[in-house]
Amino acid sequence: MSAPVELPSDYYLANFLALLDFVMSRYEDLLSADERGFYADFRALDVDSQRLYVRLLSRKGRPSAAGALFRQRKLAYAEIGDLPAAAERLVQVGLLLRNPDLVIAEILPLFSKAELLPLSEIPLPQSVKRPALEQALLAQDIPPATLLAAEPILAVQAAAHFDTFKLCFFGNLNQDLTDWVLRDLGLYRYEHYPLDRENLPFQSHAQIEQHLGYYAALVHFEEAIEAGADAIAALAAQLPVNTQQDATLQRRLDRLRVAMARQLERLDALDAADQIYRACAHPPARERRARIAVKRGDSQAGLALCREILAEPLDEAEAIFAESFGYRTAKREKNLHGWEAPARYRPPTETVALPAAAECVELLAAAWLQQLGDCHYVENTLFNGVFGLFIWDIVFAPVAGAFFNPFQVAPSDFRTADFYRTRRTALEQRLGELADERFAERVWRNFDAKYGIANPLVAWEALSEPLLRLALTRIPTAHWLALFRRLLSDITSHRSGLPDLILFPETGSYELVEVKGPGDRLQQNQQRWLAYFARHRIPHRVLHVEWQQNDGNQA
Repeated sequence: MSAPVELPSDYYLANFLALLDFVMSRYEDLLSADERGFYADFRALDVDSQRLYVRLLSRKGRPSAAGALFRQRKLAYAEIGDLPAAAERLVQVGLLLRNPDLVIAEILPLFSKAELLPLSEIPLPQSVKRPALEQALLAQDIPPATLLAAEPILAVQAAAHFDTFKLCFFGNLNQDLTDWVLRDLGLYRYEHYPLDRENLPFQSHAQIEQHLGYYAALVHFEEAIEAGADAIAALAAQLPVNTQQDATLQRRLDRLRVAMARQLERLDALDAADQIYRACAHPPARERRARIAVKRGDSQAGLALCREILAEPLDEAEAIFAESFGYRTAKREKNLHGWEAPARYRPPTETVALPAAAECVELLAAAWLQQLGDCHYVENTLFNGVFGLFIWDIVFAPVAGAFFNPFQVAPSDFRTADFYRTRRTALEQRLGELADERFAERVWRNFDAKYGIANPLVAWEALSEPLLRLALTRIPTAHWLALFRRLLSDITSHRSGLPDLILFPETGSYELVEVKGPGDRLQQNQQRWLAYFARHRIPHRVLHVEWQQNDGNQA
């Protein structure tokens, strides 16, 4: 067992500096003068001041109009030698603001109940609840100086500038510096891929500003939900315009628009919801518009949208919706001309009675199937894993806009239709290798060379050598090709829903087995996979497990 990794006390500062330096080395010409000034000011600070600023920037201080608030006397960090001096230097360069102009309501939450009670001009009982105490002090109009005189209050400045650096590095504002910690602790290993300037996702300052605008709208979305339909519609109108034809930004804006429009639907603001869906380029916008049209009594408009989807579906789920919803709507209108009931595939099914046990039903079923051969619990790991090993270099190829930083498990477009479109030539050439021995050779080569490195398709702990050997030996080329093509058609949706077990009978070949315990039913994505197996003659069945009944005659 390897010894635990010990990180230095100021590991966070090294990571912070690495992030700033990375962004400056690649994006300096895209940053504003203020953002470059933030970098220069921070880099010029002594180590203790840098440590204190990063500590405060990383903490969740009390929010205020002046910035996140902290009481200086409450701050204590062992690695910072002279904290008051460090704070003073940060104040001098404008990265901290001491005793900002605040209203009393912003200051009260920083102090404990015991500290606030003596400030009341009206005697209050010790048992008074915190909210009542604060209300009493607000009613007495306690001047802010009364509290600020006792000790300094610090407000963190320039957090918005760091957001820009963080966006340029991570490509989003959801991640943080813990990615480095996971790497340094040995919990994650990342693939090495080029991060050349010409392939980086941001190519203009306008692009950066538009992404920041999206995240600003995301922050205000919850407030808009509380305020109601008009506030949601107003926020939607303020969303940034994607002038740079940025595919990542478009996907983000579409997700937010769909969330906004769905809330408007719940509020029965159907016209406003429909208008927002019209601005979306991705599913399920057309689906929602069709539902809204039918709900408003315009079945013909709803059916027209379903036909539009079927003529050019953006993904499989959208097409399945249009088939089903269009048929049901046409049937209700008593005009089925051109509409047929969607075919429902019924997979081969077997029921077996097993003794109830603490183990999950899938493992119980796998143990029962061992009588027929070698059975493995794989769920979504086997075919995804082999596919990930087979196209490893293509996943991490230096495609423009795919990689923001060295800590990505996958390219930024991996879960989108753009993943295939952008790499179509390379992927089609690679699929051609399935017809010869290069397929297995490449899989094994990457299994050995890349073992333990993060890949969005590969779950290393579930991919054993014996399982891999059986799969590559028993599963025909035509089946691998069919499986890989469906994965490529919609990686996000099709990575799940695969059968729980794979059985390698003693007589040869293989079989995929979906296990359902008592009361469990097939999910839609599982049904779609099973129907696909039938079309491509991939052996499969559903195994229903029932618990054996105790007849009362056993001791």
